[in-house]
Amino acid sequence: MSDKQSIGVAFSGGVDSAVCVKLLQELGFDVTAWHMLTCHEHADPATLALADALHVPLHILDLRREFEQEVVAPFFDAYANGRTPNPCLNCNTRLKFGLLRKAIGGLMATGHYVRIGTEPHSGEVALRCGADPTKDQSYFLYDLTPEVLQTVLFPLGNMTREQVVSLATHWDLPIAKTKLASGSQDVCFLPEGDYRPELRRRHPETARPGNVINMDGHIIGTHQGLAGITRGQRKGLGIATGGRAFAVGFDYQKNTLTLGPKEALEVSSCRLERINWAITPTFPVTCLAVTRYHHRPVPCTVSADGTVIFQTPQTLVTPGQACVFYQDEWLLGGGIIRALH
Repeated sequence: MSDKQSIGVAFSGGVDSAVCVKLLQELGFDVTAWHMLTCHEHADPATLALADALHVPLHILDLRREFEQEVVAPFFDAYANGRTPNPCLNCNTRLKFGLLRKAIGGLMATGHYVRIGTEPHSGEVALRCGADPTKDQSYFLYDLTPEVLQTVLFPLGNMTREQVVSLATHWDLPIAKTKLASGSQDVCFLPEGDYRPELRRRHPETARPGNVINMDGHIIGTHQGLAGITRGQRKGLGIATGGRAFAVGFDYQKNTLTLGPKEALEVSSCRLERINWAITPTFPVTCLAVTRYHHRPVPCTVSADGTVIFQTPQTLVTPGQACVFYQDEWLLGGGIIRALH
């Protein structure tokens, strides 16, 4: 009977999860791989072959129904209601660190580029940014609770992407060169990258044409549906304004779109919902906010009611996206942007 500690690895079949498995095997863990079926009826043969090459048992968990309910449908519902969603947030919280972790039933590891440690001021176990700033994925994990953090490992947190690819090559793992080069894609259920055709199919009301107006309220053209346009969008609007114009305002009752200069996108504050504090705060909290993945952190103050006041006006603040807070390299918490002020 083995005395090795058992651990389940979330196994996508890509380079990150494969190297994660191999590293844990070399550390002496009894590793099993767990693959979530989300978009297809069967696992990719390449994923099965990779598990065989790693000599690791592979469990396949069919979560297609849950993926549709928890990730895909809310994604399109959000667009239909004027929000710009990030489906990875729901997938991580509700499927990978929810249903998959429950199925594993013990210690779990993933290939995320993020670290866990004890925050020195609070003494609480919390997330730190990954050592590779170009791959840090802490933004997507703001919703993880202390209970979850006590049961997960992130073996790649102290590594760079180049180091991970180098190890995969050194171990001669059967991974396609395209996966080695590119990594995972942002929206796995949109292989073509365009959400609008499926949005119109699920929500035909979003294709209702309406007027496009300027900042003075004058009609300057028409749009083919507000839900196909995102805040801050400049390209693909089909309106000649004689200058750089951005989608700055949406009136869903009148079905009108307002175009204006970049300055019109600036907001001084926003209000959040679905807030999770990984480190217990003392309000008001002065920290750094990241309002979109890989965007520059900006100074802000956060109140107990979820109001975020930015030190200087910001343009990259969009309802539906996450606003995540940091102090130094420690993730404090975050929430979903509900309203702009």
